[in-house]
Amino acid sequence: MNRVTVRINGSEYNLKGEEREEYLHKVAGYVDKKISDILKKNNRLSISDASVLAAVNVVDELLKCEFDKESLHKQVDEAKKNQIILQTQVEDLKKHIKNLEEYNGELQSNLEMTRNGEYVKQIEDGNKSLNEELEILKENAKKYLKERNDLKSQNKELKFQVQSSKYKVMDLQNRLIENQIDLVKIKKKENPLLNVNP
Repeated sequence: MNRVTVRINGSEYNLKGEEREEYLHKVAGYVDKKISDILKKNNRLSISDASVLAAVNVVDELLKCEFDKESLHKQVDEAKKNQIILQTQVEDLKKHIKNLEEYNGELQSNLEMTRNGEYVKQIEDGNKSLNEELEILKENAKKYLKERNDLKSQNKELKFQVQSSKYKVMDLQNRLIENQIDLVKIKKKENPLLNVNP
């Protein structure tokens, strides 16, 4: 238990409390300033009247702080909900990117297959005349070239989607970090004693 002697409006008072002496002096200084401000505005007031008005002002500030605290609690709850939503979106986008990358791998594998062995197979399987084989090869070449171009287009589109999804993930992660920073700021506003250096 700490005991300190403080001066409020020229009179000395003994205060006891579990808090540090610096804190008790700070409380007394706050009350002293409130009473002094009221007496400066109306020097005809008695000390007891000034003390009552100072108490009313302090309670008014306390009630406003309580209202602010409730409002901050609501903001904190809303920020937590938004954080959960953003985290879910980030996870969903990561899964989507993984699926797109797997699909892109399959398309590239198919593209390699069309480049390598398919034309040779057509020649080896046939017992047709050279002209017939040449016609088949031409048709197959056209078909495979078309497939190859289609695969390239799909591959290009998928790469774009993967890149776009990565940017979305980065954006969501940045928004998540900003949300967490806002949450810390709100918590500091909610408990101003965290900002006081004792």
